[in-house]
Amino acid sequence: MTYLFTGMIIGGIIGLMVGGLAVAFKAAEKELARLDKEVSDAHKQN
Repeated sequence: MTYLFTGMIIGGIIGLMVGGLAVAFKAAEKELARLDKEVSDAHKQN
């Protein structure tokens, strides 16, 4: 029973880390797209 609990805790931590990294990667992609658009708009104004 202790091994089951330990495994569930470790699995939960790993799951949260992988999920958090996926969310951070998705947010970074959106931010890069926004910055790309902003830079291209700045170049068009000049």
